[in-house]
Amino acid sequence: MSLINFIQKIQRKPRYIRLRVLWLAVFICMFFIVSIWIVSFKKAEEPLEEIKKGAPSLKETLKASIGAFFEKNLESQEESIEQVSKEPREIKPAKLPLAE
Repeated sequence: MSLINFIQKIQRKPRYIRLRVLWLAVFICMFFIVSIWIVSFKKAEEPLEEIKKGAPSLKETLKASIGAFFEKNLESQEESIEQVSKEPREIKPAKLPLAE
């Protein structure tokens, strides 16, 4: 019996039987998908644990990068403040346009 004959046979059945076959097929497919998923998680746990041990946590990395950003920003602000205080600026009055 070929697959096409089987499908045609199911198509001739009443609706409630076709729905049962549909849900049975969905259940079987999901069983295989979930089984493969679980097996792949078990195999991926060992390398994942090694990666976790070797790499710093995301929280630590974010703290370090944000802290470095603010330190650079503070340093540049301090440098600009020092330059302004060292170099006296001469303030010249603005020239007004003459009305003609």
